[in-house]
Amino acid sequence: MANLDNSSGKFRGSKAPKYVNTRAKGAMMAAVDKHRKCVPESQVYYEKKRIEGKSHNQAIRALGRQLCRIIFRMLKQNRAYEMRTKINENT
Repeated sequence: MANLDNSSGKFRGSKAPKYVNTRAKGAMMAAVDKHRKCVPESQVYYEKKRIEGKSHNQAIRALGRQLCRIIFRMLKQNRAYEMRTKINENT
């Protein structure tokens, strides 16, 4: 989902990888967007990225990278997915 670093000297940039399974990438983008709409914490992260000036697709890719990290950690620790609930500060 992430672009590759294409920086050299004073030039800073990125480029799309050449060999990408576009169907898998499209499925992942759609799944992450659906996840964003259903999970409030993901919506907050998405909005944070949009405020930083990222486009919709860039914000979705950033959220996807976060979710990939979570999934990898779940697999590594053999744990199930747990949604965090906000703790009410007034109680």
